[in-house]
Amino acid sequence: MRRIATPLIVLAAAVAALVLSSPARACVGRTILIGYHDAPDQVMVANILAVFIDERTGTTVKLSRFRTREEAFEAIRLDKVSLYTDYSTILLSKFAGERPSGDDEKNIARLKEVLNRKYNVVWLEPFGYDRYFSETAKNVERPGQAGVMLCKDALSKFPALPKLLGKLRGVLDNETMASLLREVSTSDPKTVARRFLKSRKLI
Repeated sequence: MRRIATPLIVLAAAVAALVLSSPARACVGRTILIGYHDAPDQVMVANILAVFIDERTGTTVKLSRFRTREEAFEAIRLDKVSLYTDYSTILLSKFAGERPSGDDEKNIARLKEVLNRKYNVVWLEPFGYDRYFSETAKNVERPGQAGVMLCKDALSKFPALPKLLGKLRGVLDNETMASLLREVSTSDPKTVARRFLKSRKLI
């Protein structure tokens, strides 16, 4: 009996050691939905987020396309998508119903408060770009800093997500975004996103 039991004990110990030594990937088996509306920068950033999260966590990531900004914001507000990117000044004016000041930091601080209290949404750190990239956009408008919103349901499921996405802070300035959009005009957005993230050693 001892001769049989001993190998079984050794095998069990080996399996346990293998499991414990494997890298933890708590996000595996769940899905993150990234919402975006029809604008060039929206498509580009959504693909960057999708590739980055998938490569760094192994989480299943899906993109949800909306026709308008209003539809995309409604989706994040109702927890129909996990993430959505937009501009701080636009959000403050359009959905918080407040008149933005000329101070981006004050606008973002106020936006964080309103999104959290009124919409149950968390505003994460901005990327670094702060202008429109659509040819039809009005050049005189100041959209504010672009940043990611995370619904609180997703935050409870993926508590490490804000820290992970913080690694993208500052990597997308206006010049970089303009360059990516020129590239994506002749290439697949996912391919461009993957190439960009690899060039910055983010994946």
